[in-house]
Parts: sequence; C-alpha cells; structure tokens
Amino acid sequence: NSASSYFPELPQHTSILDFGCGTGLQLQALKKKYPDAEITGIDQSSDMLNIARKKVPDVAIRNEVYSSESFANDSFDLIVASYSLSMVDDLDSILITFKKHLKPNGSVLVIDFDSTPFRWFNHWMDINHVHFDDQLFNCLEQSFQVNTKVTKQAYFGLYAYSLFVGQN
Repeated sequence: NSASSYFPELPQHTSILDFGCGTGLQLQALKKKYPDAEITGIDQSSDMLNIARKKVPDVAIRNEVYSSESFANDSFDLIVASYSLSMVDDLDSILITFKKHLKPNGSVLVIDFDSTPFRWFNHWMDINHVHFDDQLFNCLEQSFQVNTKVTKQAYFGLYAYSLFVGQN
C-alpha cells in the first residue's frame, strides 16, 4: 500500500485514528510501523469491521458514525483516512472535527480518489457513493499546513488519486 511509505515520524506513546478503517488494511500497516501506538479504527460498516477485528485483534475498533463527540479534543497525533473522505456527505464538518481531535502539530494523512476525465466513470462511482470531488484536496490544503501532496494516475488514466500529508 502506497500510504505506508508516507507515515510520519510520531512521538513515543502515540495515538492514531484510522477514519473509515474498513477491513483494516491501514490498521495492519499502522500497527507494523507503530507497534507501541494506541490505534483506533472507526467505521460504519459492521461487516467490514468483523474482518478488521480478525486482522488486528489488538486494535480498538468502533462501529459508529464519526462525530465531534466520538473522541475528546486533542486525542490523536495522527489521523489517517484511506479512500473514506470521498464517501462522506459533509466534508467541511469532518475536517473541522479532525482538527479538534488532532493534537496541536498533529498530522493528517489522506489517500483518496482525486479526479477522472470521464463523465461516465464519475457517474458510475457516484452510484456507488464515491464522489470524485477535486474540492477534497483543496479543502485539505486550506485546513492543514501541507507537508506532502502527490497525485498519481491509475488504471491507464481512468482516474487519479492523491496522497496528502498535513499538519494541524
């Protein structure tokens, strides 16, 4: 997975949130990179979380809708969102909540769909609740200090995805 090579250096006794952790792919990578970290995954899909719990039994997993009440302010050194922000309806409120839950100077790492030149593919993804919205990475750049932003083409130019690392 290309996100793990961008995981930032974090302090000892670090705390990490995987937003929209799904089946636990990033949770596994996070556990490997930060074996002593307190890692929490949160997702709305109980079916996916059942798979995640088997992959990473020693990680806290929460089956709930993420909101400002989910965690105390300044809870995390790192929030990871892998292909989950393109599925949210209210991006602004999620990013505001990320900022609340991140410690001062905490990091956010987002890898997600960025754009597609094909209207039919955009429509197909929309039917599947994925929004190709070039505003996602613009909003991230306005909300966080930019450390890294990389955009790559996928599937012979069918779409592009971006990876963003920023700081609170």
